[in-house]
Amino acid sequence: MNHNLLTFVNHACFHIANEHTVLLADPWVEGAVFNNGWSLLDSSTSNTALIAELAAQKRNTFIWFSHEHPDHFSVPFVKRLKRDFAGKVTMLFQQTKDKRVVNFLRANGFDVIECAPGIPVALDGDMRITVFPHADGDSYCLISSGGRHVLNINDCALTSAAQCELVKDSIALLCERVDVLMTQFGYANWVGNPFQADLRCAAAAEKLHRIKLQIAAFAPRITVPFASFVSFAHIDNCYMNDHQNTPQRLAHWARLSRATDSLRFLQPRDTIALGVDTAESLAWASDAAVEHWERLLGVPCELLPSEPPATPAQVRAAAEKYRKGANANLLGLPCLLELAGLIQPLTIRIPDIALTIRGSYLRGCTQLHDDELADISMTSPSAVFLFANEYGFNTTHVNARFRAGGSGALQRFSRFFMPQNLGRQGYGVQHPLATLRYLLSNLMARLGRRLAAMQRRLAK
Repeated sequence: MNHNLLTFVNHACFHIANEHTVLLADPWVEGAVFNNGWSLLDSSTSNTALIAELAAQKRNTFIWFSHEHPDHFSVPFVKRLKRDFAGKVTMLFQQTKDKRVVNFLRANGFDVIECAPGIPVALDGDMRITVFPHADGDSYCLISSGGRHVLNINDCALTSAAQCELVKDSIALLCERVDVLMTQFGYANWVGNPFQADLRCAAAAEKLHRIKLQIAAFAPRITVPFASFVSFAHIDNCYMNDHQNTPQRLAHWARLSRATDSLRFLQPRDTIALGVDTAESLAWASDAAVEHWERLLGVPCELLPSEPPATPAQVRAAAEKYRKGANANLLGLPCLLELAGLIQPLTIRIPDIALTIRGSYLRGCTQLHDDELADISMTSPSAVFLFANEYGFNTTHVNARFRAGGSGALQRFSRFFMPQNLGRQGYGVQHPLATLRYLLSNLMARLGRRLAAMQRRLAK
């Protein structure tokens, strides 16, 4: 029996096991996520089966979560694990200001190791994990087991050679070469309205460009595309599947270039024997995995059910509660930003209840005529969710259950909910100095970009 085995589970979930230890990463294996927006392509996995598999291994068990998105941090899995797993599990998560994930796990009775940036955590004498924070609450990790190294980039957006080099430098002292690179291959958020297919084509192509940059930077022996085995599965967003990257497309693309010919796909329960398997030895299994995913993609997506409509009063109440909470957490800063023109009031059309509102941090929620030009359009349940949850904008941007208006609408949408994103990341009255440093650094970066743009215009 091989004791240094990587086993793919589903989507972004896999585990690595040696003789003494099993490390599970990002278990989301069943159910819809992102406010009824995404479904797994492969429904053959389940929380019950995965927990039973962990129990059967009878080894020291660790679970690492890369970030709080529900396709990586599944609350139903954690709750089922608490109920059904008889042994000890130690959770691993990056250090954060808000400590929301860490506190949730501890409240559910789990031991938690908060991983300091770039500091290896030994799981046993032969396996360690090193976690590195990335933008917007994400993180990547280097798993070293039996002298072999797995770099899990997951959702971290490495969009340039310079960003890849920064990651390469961060792991340079920990490994001589990456044996397995695991990275996202499909777009995973709103990309245009239904008629803007060209934007989705460009986004899909950009993902291929990212993978090529990462392969050039890290020179992995094997590259495993993952974390994209999902469908946009609601009537509000299913059009988003039209130009998504597929395993077949990636496989054909990889074969056209010698620089990417180490790319190999896995399907649930496929394994990589670290230190034994090569890109060549995995070729047949990869072809079978591509066929597996293509069969699933050929089956019409079963759409998730829509929620009952909210009332206009519920929408307005959620918007007003959000406004008061954001202003309180940031001591009135949203009002000041709106006065300065850095945040603009947001107009939202809610067609299922014939309601159009304008949200303002200064003036509250105002009802408008239904023919008013809107920045954003969405259903009433999505609007309530957007205002009522601290991750409302983040989830809505990912699940794509909205439509954007004219030029600049998406930017206005994002900027309006910047205070919500700050609160979600732990900034606000509880961490005033960190919040001030964050705001000043963003202001300096904005000024730097404007100065650079002026210099370019003058140079012409």
